[in-house]
Amino acid sequence: MNNKSKCRVVGKQHDLYKVKIETEIRDAKVKGSFIYNAQTASDFPCVGDWVNAFIYDDIILIDEIIDRKTHISRKVAGSTTEEQIIAANIDYVAIVLGLDGGRNYSDRLLERYMTVAWDSGATPLVILNKADLNDKAEFFKLQAETIAPGVEIIITSAEDGTGIDEILDYFSNGKVGAFIGPSGVGKSALTNMLLNKEIQKTGANRDDDKRGRHTTSSARMFELSSGGFIIDSPGLREIQLWADEDDLDNVFEEISSLAKDCKFTNCQHQGEPGCAVQAALESGEITTERYNSYLNLKKEIAFLNIKKSEKRVFLERQQSKEFTKYCKGIMKEKASMKRS
Repeated sequence: MNNKSKCRVVGKQHDLYKVKIETEIRDAKVKGSFIYNAQTASDFPCVGDWVNAFIYDDIILIDEIIDRKTHISRKVAGSTTEEQIIAANIDYVAIVLGLDGGRNYSDRLLERYMTVAWDSGATPLVILNKADLNDKAEFFKLQAETIAPGVEIIITSAEDGTGIDEILDYFSNGKVGAFIGPSGVGKSALTNMLLNKEIQKTGANRDDDKRGRHTTSSARMFELSSGGFIIDSPGLREIQLWADEDDLDNVFEEISSLAKDCKFTNCQHQGEPGCAVQAALESGEITTERYNSYLNLKKEIAFLNIKKSEKRVFLERQQSKEFTKYCKGIMKEKASMKRS
């Protein structure tokens, strides 16, 4: 063993990692004891993590994750209640949506991604890409501003370079940005434009439905000429929430503000007397689509919290059983020593 050093995870694919030590990027794995102690997928390193690692001559073994200041999470796909961390220690979450048709941009999709972004602890940005394929880009920007008030909305095109300098203004001087969004919205193409070189593989959308093809299979961190960093993550086929109601209040600020005027503090805004949200809905101050989206996401988060609680109880019981088994083993060993 040579020494133990602090390094940063800049790439991950399955159980293989790329870490940067000073100016050198090397392959790494996690130590066996790390695997033994990890309970969930979120306990393993992800791109953007600072870690302590043992450096051997031909291999680096990650021993410890240094506390994350921010991280983007989603619930893993399927029925398993487990957190999947996409990137850590980021300053900006850049939600990339396409303007080229298909199902790339929609108000409801933006609301869902904004909930994930607010949960990260980083600052959200919204990037409306492929503006060269849509002559109503400014209209979509105005629409996005109603869904994400106060959040910077940047119109971009990886084809002609529109908006690239604006992104670089944010991702500079050591700041870290992470792209998230569906497949085919141009995250990798934007990454190439920011780097001014072809680093990430890109691909065309399907002609029949404008749905994107997955071209990025693993998250990678790149250093930019501006002195900042960009993390390009794989496109998400689905974005299941890993968030809480406070994040939802940030996304639906007008509803959470009105809720303070409801007659009952525990008002669910679904027919209770004196509900200020229902009154705003009836007057047209809040649209039916916005209201229904709020209720649907709220129900999803409530269900998630129930599942989190159930899993926490299960893990506590498992730990209790293991501890009891360990204590019995100690007692048997002491009894055997006395008999001998």
